[in-house]
Amino acid sequence: MGGWDSAEVVSIVLASTGIGLTVIGLGFVLWQVYQARGAAEAAREAATEAREAMTRHMTAADLGSVRSGLHALQNEIRRRDYESAWRTCREIHGQLAGLRHRPGLEHQQETLTGAVTNLSEIQASIESENDPDTVDLNTRVRAVIETVGALQAQALFFDREGNDHEQRSD
Repeated sequence: MGGWDSAEVVSIVLASTGIGLTVIGLGFVLWQVYQARGAAEAAREAATEAREAMTRHMTAADLGSVRSGLHALQNEIRRRDYESAWRTCREIHGQLAGLRHRPGLEHQQETLTGAVTNLSEIQASIESENDPDTVDLNTRVRAVIETVGALQAQALFFDREGNDHEQRSD
């Protein structure tokens, strides 16, 4: 009768142990792949949020530049430096028109178009009148400044869905 010798038993035990360890290792690898996929999705979401935050801040900075230009425009109008005021108005008009296509301002097209139109009318008044009414012009510039300020705040603190991103300190 052929019995099992100790070498065969050891060989079977080692083979069975190897198979068991392989199955456990495969399970561990599959678990790691599952975790990595979740981490990759989280990283993709974080990158998207970071890109949107950067776009909001760039838009707010550009709107801040427009506001600075509008304040300079007011000063030029007060000084009755209409040639400089006309050039400044034209530059600001171009900046605002460019912002109409900026991500994050999609829902503000009407407001931006209104600001661009007001600026066009101010520019036309400066261009066509010999001595425009500085009070009227600066009142109209002030309205554009307020509109741009509201857009700037919205660009900083709200995403496309209107979720508040303001950082509060408690």
